Amino acid sequence: MLAAWMTGIVGVIALGVLLQVLLPEGQTGKYVKGAFSLLVIFVIVAPLPSVASALKDWEPTYTDIAPDYGFIEDSAELFERSAALKAQTALAEEGYDAEVKVVVKDGSVSDVESVDVTLRLPVLSESELNKHIANAAAIAARASGADVGCVRVTVSSEE
Repeated sequence: MLAAWMTGIVGVIALGVLLQVLLPEGQTGKYVKGAFSLLVIFVIVAPLPSVASALKDWEPTYTDIAPDYGFIEDSAELFERSAALKAQTALAEEGYDAEVKVVVKDGSVSDVESVDVTLRLPVLSESELNKHIANAAAIAARASGADVGCVRVTVSSEE
C-alpha cells in the first residue's frame, strides 16, 4: 500500500515536470496548472480514508505490560517498617513502651490491613487499662495512617 502510494506521488511529480515543460505561458497554462495541483492533492490524500478505517478497528494489546510484583512487595515492606516506626515513636512520645507491627494488604503498597500493638504496662485496674488501650490505638492509627478499626492492642504486664 505504501509502495503504491509513493509510486503514485512520484508519477504525479514526473507528470508535473513534463507539464511545466510542455505547457505554454498564458491563461490556458494557468488553468491546467490549477487542475494539476488539485490532482496532486488528491493523490497525496488518497490513502487517508483507508488509514482512518484501519485505526478505527485497531485495538492495542497490552500483553507485554505487567506490574513489577517484586517492586510492589519491596515498597510494601518499606512502608510497613516506616509506618511501624512512626507509630512506635508516637507511642513512645506519649509515654508508652510498645512494639508495633504493621501489615499491608496483598497487592497494595500502602493500604494498611492491620496494626498490631503490644503495650508493656504495669498491672492496672480494668478501667485504666481500657483507657490506655483506646488511647494507644488512636495514637497508633493516626501515626501509621490506618483506620482505628484496623488496630489491635494487646497488653503485656511488666513485673
